[in-house]
This record gives sequence, structure tokens and C-alpha cells, in this order.
Amino acid sequence: MCPHCDLPLAGNDRGLCGACWAMVLPKAGASCPRCGAPVDDGDEPCLECARFAPPQQATVIWGEHDGVLRSALLSLKHKGRDDLADPLACRLAAAVAATPWAVSLDAVSWVPSHALRRFRRPYSAAQLLSIGVARRLGVTHRKLLVRHGLGRQVERTRARRLRLSSRTFSAGRLGGRPRLLLIDDVVTTGTTIRRAAEALLAAGASSVYCASLAATPTPRRFS
Repeated sequence: MCPHCDLPLAGNDRGLCGACWAMVLPKAGASCPRCGAPVDDGDEPCLECARFAPPQQATVIWGEHDGVLRSALLSLKHKGRDDLADPLACRLAAAVAATPWAVSLDAVSWVPSHALRRFRRPYSAAQLLSIGVARRLGVTHRKLLVRHGLGRQVERTRARRLRLSSRTFSAGRLGGRPRLLLIDDVVTTGTTIRRAAEALLAAGASSVYCASLAATPTPRRFS
């Protein structure tokens, strides 16, 4: 069954029915090259990044966490619909491949969930997406980050999300000063990927780039 419209899937459908896939579209408009925020001019960083530059060099966000894309991601994350991972990763990989920095990447990793949460499901949505992105980019896929604590950002207000501890993630020492691509499934305030990028830089990465399949479309998302 299609997780958005509940109609049966045809034999060649993957994850969603053809009609619903036709409504899965990339977000429109320019984005801040550093954090992915919607801006008027995509050649310049947003005001927030101009004042306080994020740890990542760039951020790619493919679509908005709304409509069919939201249904697909929720089904991938919470309903075991792993058949959605590869076609969604294909879209995100194409957006990353279009950037000038994609050819310089040494490895792809992902923002992990806590180990205790993996008892219920061994693979997170971000991990499955990162596997597909790495394969399409022809880049090594590596587990680099460990997440500490059991708090979930999804259960928190915006103010509490922004106060996410700098000790939320850690990484073992990275040799060779690698250039890394960090994948997450959904961005809301951007705090989680910032903390994860900080941990990778502290561990020895020379640069970190971020990519997420979707961003939560709220008026204060990047304020």
C-alpha cells in the first residue's frame, strides 16, 4: 500500500504509488549555502550565518517536510518502510552531486540515534539514506559518530532544541584530516547537525558538509 494515499502499489512502484511520487518535489527558492535556510540570494550566507558561522562548510536540503514527502519519511522512520530509502536517497544524492564540493569528499556518515533506540529498529532513516547517497556518489560510507543521552529533539520546543548539549555527539580520532558529508533525514532548527559537525571537526575532520532530505517548513525555522 502507498503510505500517503493508501492505494495499492503497482508492480513497478517503489515505496509510493506513481501519482504520489509525482508530488514529491524539491523545495523551491534560494538557500543559504552554509545552513540551507531559505534566502533571497543563494550566493550569500543568511544573516544568522554571517553573524555566527556554523561548523559545516555547506548544507544541502532537498525538500520540505510536508505533504507526500513527510508521509514517506515518517513511514521510513517509524513504520519499517525501508523500500522508501533508496528512491529518497537517489534524490538527495543528485542534489549533493550538483555542488562544487561533492567531488572532494572522502567519506559519508550520518547523524545517529542512540544505541538503545536501535533495539527496536537496527537501522535509522538517516543511516539508510546515507548508505544510498554514498553508493551513488562513489564515496566510502563510515560510522563515525556516537550519540549520548536519550532525549529526543522531536519531543522538545524550539527553545529547548536550540539548547542541545555540545556533548550530545562524540567521534573517535580521525586520521588524514578527511572531508566528510554528514546525512540527516529531517532538519528543524539545524542544531542537531551543527552539534554533530562540531564533534567531527573536533575529532580531526578538515571540513564537514551536511545534507538532509527535508526541512520542517515553519516560519521561524531559520530565525
